[in-house]
Amino acid sequence: MKVAGAKKYHLAPATAYTETDWQCLHDQGDRKRVNTAGIIDDIIRDTAPEGVYGYQDLIRTLREKKFHGVAVSGGPDETAYLIFLGGEPEGAIITSPKGELYGDKAVYLMKETGRYTLYPVGLPTVEQLIIGCQIYNKRHFTGGSPVELPEIGKKAEGIGRLIIALRREGSPAAGLPVKIRRSGQIVATDITDRQGVASFRLMFGTYDLLVAREEQDIDVYEFCFDQALHEKAQELEIG
Repeated sequence: MKVAGAKKYHLAPATAYTETDWQCLHDQGDRKRVNTAGIIDDIIRDTAPEGVYGYQDLIRTLREKKFHGVAVSGGPDETAYLIFLGGEPEGAIITSPKGELYGDKAVYLMKETGRYTLYPVGLPTVEQLIIGCQIYNKRHFTGGSPVELPEIGKKAEGIGRLIIALRREGSPAAGLPVKIRRSGQIVATDITDRQGVASFRLMFGTYDLLVAREEQDIDVYEFCFDQALHEKAQELEIG
């Protein structure tokens, strides 16, 4: 049985090139994506940072300031870039040794536990940077409070265990990262076991299920979790 109410979203592709002075390379007449991350690194190299923020504080603070600029979170394995226009996150990039992700696909994999260093950038430059990595789905940043937990000593009402069994061509899809998102926040993560199963303890409600099939291939499903799905494995066939 498939996840109740599941709907597969096809992510809108980020623009692959720009017609600005940052010229694209050409390969047999086909235009390649501008190295936007490299351009950002060059721009901020001599720019004084304006502070360091956690993910949620960053979104809230920059909206209040109507900020133009870039927020960068670097780690041992990857670097994340968020580009802000008028305080709104309009562009996103993740770079790693495995490659780069742009726009919506990058946002899906950004770690909300990261610390972001903020760099002011002029409005015309920000507008050009966004072209190659635009975020189309603004539901990522709708905010909202983390999933509420029951009070100690109080009976947990409306909470259950969601079990997802991923299949690929009828066989278990093992070792795939799976995330649960609600109100723009990642609230649970797991990796499918040898049987292709991942499980989550959730409050009843509407969520997004994010399945990273490949490094740059993410499927998003919307579903409603209720008592009928509690402790009942839900099979989901992926491509």
